[in-house]
Amino acid sequence: MSQERKVIILTGANSGLGFEALKQLIQHSTPYHLILAVRNVAETEKAISALTIPSQHSIEISKLDLSSFTSVKSFAQGLLTRDPILPLNILILNAATVKSKLSTTEDNLETTFQTNHLSYFLLINLLLDRIKWSSEQQNKLESFNSRIIFVNSSLHKPGEGHNKIGPKLEIENLDGSKGYDSMLFYKNTKLAQMLFFYQLNKLLEEEKDEKKKISIFAIEPGFVPQTELARESPSYVKLLMKYILPFASFTRTPEQGGAVIVYAATSPELESKSALYINKFCQIDKSSDDSYKEDLQKLWWNISCDLTGFEEKKLP
Repeated sequence: MSQERKVIILTGANSGLGFEALKQLIQHSTPYHLILAVRNVAETEKAISALTIPSQHSIEISKLDLSSFTSVKSFAQGLLTRDPILPLNILILNAATVKSKLSTTEDNLETTFQTNHLSYFLLINLLLDRIKWSSEQQNKLESFNSRIIFVNSSLHKPGEGHNKIGPKLEIENLDGSKGYDSMLFYKNTKLAQMLFFYQLNKLLEEEKDEKKKISIFAIEPGFVPQTELARESPSYVKLLMKYILPFASFTRTPEQGGAVIVYAATSPELESKSALYINKFCQIDKSSDDSYKEDLQKLWWNISCDLTGFEEKKLP
């Protein structure tokens, strides 16, 4: 791998928005080394075999199962122990899931919450020092802070979505034992992610060395029916998502959704900016009222610390 290439970690790159973002990134003249962090390596190898990779870019595939803290730690350790030292310039946190039925992980946590929020919380905290170091190194060559992109959703806002319910984050029902609704739990993960996003930015702002600054952006790609989020839905829902909804005026194409991700990850317009919520039209927008509540940000940061074993990072 050429050290001149910016390193991008992209989760969920084998289909949907992640694959579309990958296709757009390799059209850039800026050289990238793309690390595709995926649950199914074989499927990803098959997907990218159909792509023509321009010579300025390189791609590798790495196993990452977001429903397993062991896998997250192994993935992070693999990045941090490389020789020579691997810079981490851009992290695109795209992969997500919706579970039609309540399920738990090997860590005894509800699957959607762990996959969509807790594992990203763990991953970023494991990699944060390296991401800061990467900013410092890259800023010796050009003005470019490392970036972390949270692929979020308008569903973190109250009243969004077809059932208009939630989100409703409840500590006592994180495991779903008091009732489980697949879309409500998905919405909850997106609100938890936004609370994490803003609390993380507060901590990053404490960094005094300008060369080590990290820019973080949360994006809303819009409703893209062709993603894999509905893969566990009933057959009629899958048919609706695949053949009917793509023609609805309120939906977005994979190309449009992917473009928002790529904009947040690479646009020079965003250099030296941070903590921005970017909507499906690549415009700066507001996230939900709840996402700005500092007491909730701190509360769910500390809960996430407890659940991921990062007690030393808890806030007083």
